[in-house]
Amino acid sequence: MEKGFILPVPQRVGIRLIDWAQGFGYRLYGGILDFMRAGHPLELEFEQPSGSDIKPVKIDKNWKGDGLLVFRYTAEEAKEWRRHKIPVVNLSTEQPPRLAGFPRVTLDNARAGEMAAEHLLNLGLRQFAFLHDSNRLYSRERMEGFRRRLDEAGFPLHVIDIPSSTFPPKIRAKQNLEMAWRQLARLPQPCGLFAKDDIAAVMAIRALREIGLRVPQDVPVLGVADDIVHCLATTPPISSLRFPGKAIGFAAAQLLYRQMSGEKIDPREHLRIPPRGVVVRESTGHVELLDPIVTRALAVIREEAGRQAITAQELCRRVGVSRESLRLRFHETLGRSPKQEVDRQRADLVGEILRRQNWTLERIAQHCGFTGSDELCRFFKRVKGCTAGSWRSG
Repeated sequence: MEKGFILPVPQRVGIRLIDWAQGFGYRLYGGILDFMRAGHPLELEFEQPSGSDIKPVKIDKNWKGDGLLVFRYTAEEAKEWRRHKIPVVNLSTEQPPRLAGFPRVTLDNARAGEMAAEHLLNLGLRQFAFLHDSNRLYSRERMEGFRRRLDEAGFPLHVIDIPSSTFPPKIRAKQNLEMAWRQLARLPQPCGLFAKDDIAAVMAIRALREIGLRVPQDVPVLGVADDIVHCLATTPPISSLRFPGKAIGFAAAQLLYRQMSGEKIDPREHLRIPPRGVVVRESTGHVELLDPIVTRALAVIREEAGRQAITAQELCRRVGVSRESLRLRFHETLGRSPKQEVDRQRADLVGEILRRQNWTLERIAQHCGFTGSDELCRFFKRVKGCTAGSWRSG
């Protein structure tokens, strides 16, 4: 090291999530680390569970440091942090009422609602419901995006409002379940249910089981955040919009760093990051549509999507109808041809592999029945409207 060279002093940044946000919230750290590796020295402190093996850190109104990234906060905390001139970025859509608040970086909730509607519409459904908490802004924003896309498609929305956040903790679970099954029992079938988040999706599946409705055959269920703890510890596993934690973490760290560097940021600034697609699992799998032939054909396409592009002739043979009959049934039920559905499902599978695996394009092509990466890339761009590379990095 050259004589007289002084390393920059890392700025101390506190990070606080809340217990139930840990499952998807941990993805934020990857983005924060990427920001640090880009040449921004930060020293992170967070409330890490250790079984008392290391001294705990408490991030509250008394915490002192250079900056904070927090998922929700109280008015009292905000007052103290401002008094000590600690820059803050809020990672939640919510903030205390009648408070100027702090700049926010969150999921784009309206876009999440639109994407949820698109996914459920693609299943061929004509009835839709939203599991809502009218006391939560993020729930209202997701519902508005969901409703907007359904309005465009010409379908109504059934709203199931369960103000869970207003119930005392001791009776909340029981109250939620009772309110859920009473309202879910009145839904027409099949009906696509979009839950405000993954926890609400778990609650919905349990309530549906109590009243004898099947998931996904009668009511496909879709959540938000792709919290692996909630999504995989439920039967059936839950399809969910993927939380873009890494992108949010990077943008939040960047916004905080600008404040710590002396830049004045409008406290109303709100950066919204769109979800990274839908992680499809069994909860939106085998939907039983009004046309049993289309239902059977969709199951065959889904079964073959990972191996090859099934031909129309083979599809007709497997479901036992003529090619013209199948074409008419698909257009009446789904608004698209059998070939378009085959392409859609194959492209969705390729897109999912691109984002969840580090496979080469050659390996994906081989796995999905393409002759090579060139054919896969041409196919993907034609169906998805973007390159495989931009999809993977998006």
